[in-house]
Amino acid sequence: MPTKLSRYTEGIIEAAWIAALILTPLFFNKYSSRIFEPDKATLLRTLALIILGAWIVKIIESGISKRDPDKNWGQNLLLFLREPIVPFVFALMVVYAISTLLSVTPRISFWGSYQRLQGFYTTFAYVVIFAALAAHLRKREQIERLITAAILTSLPVSLYGVLQKYGIDPIPWGGNVSYRIASHMGNSIFVAAYLILVFPLTGGRIVQSFGAILKEERNLGRHIARSTIYIFIAALQLIAIYFSQSRGPLLGLLAGAFFLFILLALQWRLRWLIILFIIVAIVLGSFLFTINIPNGPLESIREEPWVGRFGQIFNTEYVTNQVRILIWQGAAEMVAPHDPLEYPDGHKDPLNFIRPLIGYGPETMHMAYNPFYPPELAHVEKRNASPDRSHNETWDSLVITGILGLAAYLGLFAAVFYYGLKWLGLINSQKQKTVFFVLYFGGGLVSALIFYFWQGIEFFGVALPFGVILGLIGYLTLSALVAKPNPEVDKFSSARSMTLIILLAAIMAHFVEINFGIAIVATRTYFFAYVGVLLAVGYLLPQRGEYLRQSETQSSTAITPKRRSGKKFNAVETKPSIWDRPVAIGSLITSLLLLPLLYEYISNINGGTSTLEILWLSLTHVDKETISYGVLALLLTTWFAASILFSAENHTQTDKNPLKNFIIILLVSAGIGLIYGFWLSGSLASMVRNIPKTVEDVIAQSASFEGLLPRFYIFMLLTVFALAIYLPIEWPQRNFQPSSFGAIFAPIMLVLVLGLSYFTNWRVIHADIAFKLAEPFANSGQWAVANLLYQRAKKHAPDEDYYDLFLGRGYLELAKTVTDEVEKRSIFENAEADLLKAQKTNPLNPDHTANLARLYSWWALQTQDQAERQKRGLISDDYYSRVLVLSPHNARLWSEWGVLYLDVLKQPDRALEVLDKSLEIDSEYDWTHALLGNYYQQVARQTDDPETKAEYFQQAISHFRKAIELSKNLNYYYALASI
Repeated sequence: MPTKLSRYTEGIIEAAWIAALILTPLFFNKYSSRIFEPDKATLLRTLALIILGAWIVKIIESGISKRDPDKNWGQNLLLFLREPIVPFVFALMVVYAISTLLSVTPRISFWGSYQRLQGFYTTFAYVVIFAALAAHLRKREQIERLITAAILTSLPVSLYGVLQKYGIDPIPWGGNVSYRIASHMGNSIFVAAYLILVFPLTGGRIVQSFGAILKEERNLGRHIARSTIYIFIAALQLIAIYFSQSRGPLLGLLAGAFFLFILLALQWRLRWLIILFIIVAIVLGSFLFTINIPNGPLESIREEPWVGRFGQIFNTEYVTNQVRILIWQGAAEMVAPHDPLEYPDGHKDPLNFIRPLIGYGPETMHMAYNPFYPPELAHVEKRNASPDRSHNETWDSLVITGILGLAAYLGLFAAVFYYGLKWLGLINSQKQKTVFFVLYFGGGLVSALIFYFWQGIEFFGVALPFGVILGLIGYLTLSALVAKPNPEVDKFSSARSMTLIILLAAIMAHFVEINFGIAIVATRTYFFAYVGVLLAVGYLLPQRGEYLRQSETQSSTAITPKRRSGKKFNAVETKPSIWDRPVAIGSLITSLLLLPLLYEYISNINGGTSTLEILWLSLTHVDKETISYGVLALLLTTWFAASILFSAENHTQTDKNPLKNFIIILLVSAGIGLIYGFWLSGSLASMVRNIPKTVEDVIAQSASFEGLLPRFYIFMLLTVFALAIYLPIEWPQRNFQPSSFGAIFAPIMLVLVLGLSYFTNWRVIHADIAFKLAEPFANSGQWAVANLLYQRAKKHAPDEDYYDLFLGRGYLELAKTVTDEVEKRSIFENAEADLLKAQKTNPLNPDHTANLARLYSWWALQTQDQAERQKRGLISDDYYSRVLVLSPHNARLWSEWGVLYLDVLKQPDRALEVLDKSLEIDSEYDWTHALLGNYYQQVARQTDDPETKAEYFQQAISHFRKAIELSKNLNYYYALASI
């Protein structure tokens, strides 16, 4: 049997994965400029490190206790790698490792990009979550608790979306979040993509609670309360999905719902219901097809605000569709054989010949995509934007991990669906197995070929998964119509089948959605968690005696420890505590739900100095003048719903005092939440009382804002460690073989884990807080202060080229305000050093080389010495020639190069060549036409021949008129008027 330390480490592992499911959807840092994916990624990585550290401690402690069956951890690991699904997950991990090692930018592929932080490190965290769940789930109680936590997490996410829709959101957003809600994900597609992963779980709980109402006479009030809460949450989930107006997630929801309803009907063995669901699915499919027919019978509703978006799925002229298609065109060129990428120093990618096989590496699309950028993309998206995702998982897999990655990705989903259906009794013979794989892979191949000849290679990324999905739906439909009861499945409880069904439905919804959008930290975390739970429920737990029908009627004897005579061991049901174990668990998980909400919603909107006033106004005001109780209602609703469910869902507790348990959960979670809420409000009040008066004060205030994050982490981790005390069911009273080594090693591992978390996760967000605080100073022209904050950001994240980029720009802007030549040169050299460092850190990012070109172009104009101007201009010329190797289809850069020849190097003929090239790349770029107008105007004024002069002026007029046609820029009117 395990020692106390190894039992506690199991509690830490479970507490950490519960925290991951709660916090990755909920948490974002409003003090950071990148408040979504990086925050969620760093938090997930921290929890994964904690899981890994606890696991290592457990393995070592198991080795010390010679009577522990886990002592052969090496053998157990090999056995674990042979379990169903596990080899496919680790094959994906191996492919990511290879692509990272051989990446075009290995550092970024390992740590992740500035925008998303989803490199190898974060992918490793997903696999840790999967492995921890698969290896440590031992009781049905753990599964139920995890599902309850996941469902409850969706409640504040959905409610916050409703607040945004009705304009009572206290957090100011850059875009309009009332038209299409973004909630805690910061993007309308992302929030819907997350909610469709949780809706099947909520639907399953509704079915179970109604079943309990119909079957049980006792505890009727408890089941009615459960069903009411779940119906409320499900309704909010659907409302939030509707308010997001996102097509990809809705298509995923429909596919997941088909799986959910058909599998439920199969479980109930109601053939008429199966046929009804199939008919409904055919009708919905026909509706979607018909509404997409131009000038078809449903043309009148294609323009409706919400339904109309689903009438544009196949419309290649629709703006969002154009963006995706153009990105896919570039992605198709990336993965096809081509000339190697060339770096700014002139060397070329030595592994170009195997890029189709291994890809460019995780998080590299933003840099490697530039040579393949379609110029037309600039007309439907921001001109300075380079895609970092394809909005399609198939193309993303090919780009970042190549053919090996695509095979691993398709193989993983194939394994998940195959084993899931097999454990449900829908694949029982070699014939059924053959039919499944023929429909799965054959459907994808046939669909890919059809779309290739119909629409082109760019549709391969959609066509392949589309065919796979149709194959899966086809197999499920055939099985539903001809399936026969499987006696092997009948020996398991209905709870096992229900859990498998809701997980498969959620995974199907996710599979559809990621091929129309982007897999984010929250959805990837949930996917890998669901796969781990699927493996445990379908295969591992039944081997341990869980989910057997004969044990359904038994009481909790399965979890009651027995005294073994002759052994120096005695176990008790739970760790001794001041309150019951289920109540403690419910209180602490509810607290985990409240902590990130308080961190995000408490802000000093009025600049007050009173702790109580800050707390109250944060919960009851949208801004200084507008009263709204939306946030308060959100917190109270989450608090009450969680308390009700945790007092009603515990299967091991006696039902004598449910009201008492409910009140205790309310009070304890409220107490923890209020302690943190008052502390945070007090910290914000202290910052206002210490108004910065000097530059040193500004830096100190930045440190104060940065300190809010680690304190939140500390509060969260203390809650996780407290929760870990109560999660293990059995606690040994004494160790078999007491050892001081475990007691010494565990604190060392804790310090190591927290240290790694601080340096590899928390400091990344500290840097971005400092970076964001520099923004108001930069906008007001206080470049000296802004630069100090940029330097602080660099200190926290020295290898982040994004900060070097802005610090270089800050130095340049500061130099423009300085008149002393010596000081100006010093500032210029600092700017050059930072831009060179950024280029060295991320050489394939064209922004860095382009900024060096711009820097020398500006520097050339600062001198009246023609020789020095020419020298600096030639250096700028060299940088422009290099950056246009990195990004040859960027009309903006070609036009800038033309300006250099026109204004600095005084080579008008060469300027015309470059501007004509820019026009050739993008004939609809207004600035190029304006520059050509300037060119012909200058040439005309230098020409003596009247006819030639008139001809040049006419050309200038023509270009300025075209510029005005493309953009109503007032300067173009002035230029035209001057001619």
